[in-house]
Amino acid sequence: MSNDLMLFGGGDQGGRGRRGEVARPTRRQRAAVERADIELFGLVSAGKQEEVKAIFRKRLTEDAMQDVTDVAGLARELAGNDQYIASLLIPIVQEYARTTTRDIRDFGRGRGL
Repeated sequence: MSNDLMLFGGGDQGGRGRRGEVARPTRRQRAAVERADIELFGLVSAGKQEEVKAIFRKRLTEDAMQDVTDVAGLARELAGNDQYIASLLIPIVQEYARTTTRDIRDFGRGRGL
């Protein structure tokens, strides 16, 4: 018989005392239940925190993709047909896209945003 089952009154008597009445939980049993509740609360809380981070990362990614698209469009508009200006703007747009990608990747990992 497992210790947990014995701890919570399982086994032959089914949690009943000698006279067929349900035994009150012991201090040890109550402490075990309290620890389990605290652990469960911690797991639920951590899960919700990860869910919020995922939602925020998704929104951040969507907004960042739109920003990169806007910056590239602005560079295209500013350069027009001038190859020299385009050659100056392209590295700026590329660095912006790389930095934005790195910020999104590092979000929630103690670095970046």
